[in-house]
Amino acid sequence: MKSLVPLLTLFLLVCSPACFATENAAKGSVGVGENILPLTNDMLAEAIELSDDCKANKNTNTYYECDCVGFTFLELRRKRGPDEPAYWLHQEALRKCPNRPAVAGKMYTECLGWAAIQRGEDYKEFCACYGSSFAKIYGQNPSDNLLVIEAQMTVAMKKCNPNAENERLKDRDTFVRKLKENGTYDSLFPGARK
Repeated sequence: MKSLVPLLTLFLLVCSPACFATENAAKGSVGVGENILPLTNDMLAEAIELSDDCKANKNTNTYYECDCVGFTFLELRRKRGPDEPAYWLHQEALRKCPNRPAVAGKMYTECLGWAAIQRGEDYKEFCACYGSSFAKIYGQNPSDNLLVIEAQMTVAMKKCNPNAENERLKDRDTFVRKLKENGTYDSLFPGARK
């Protein structure tokens, strides 16, 4: 009896959805009603390897949902057959599986590193806007191309009012101007004289 359970589990994993298809298939069934190839061990191994490679790479793991990439690749392979180049199936699977939450978190964290100096006190709100905006833009057109990503970053930044005044810098400039008007600036900072 114990050996029957693993055998039954293996059968369920290997058997295609067509094995269980009925005239009134349940909604959400993959491949029902389509001309789709039965699942083979080679197809499954190819998809699992692709998903594992994605997870092993820090960059793709952040920008793409690796399990989604593997499942999408498998679905595309079953629809298009073994003659379709794996590269193009992989590229299409990547485009369908952006990892918006991880991308938003990455951009937010990176922004916190530089925005405090440039933005002043509102830098956390700016970074939240920037991370969220970038994730939305990236999710519509995921790409590995650095030029595309930089363009997306620029658009996201523009959406978050990057030209807002930095109150801390404004206060500092006002203070320095007052010191210069009083004549105390030159005595406090003699090396700053022109």
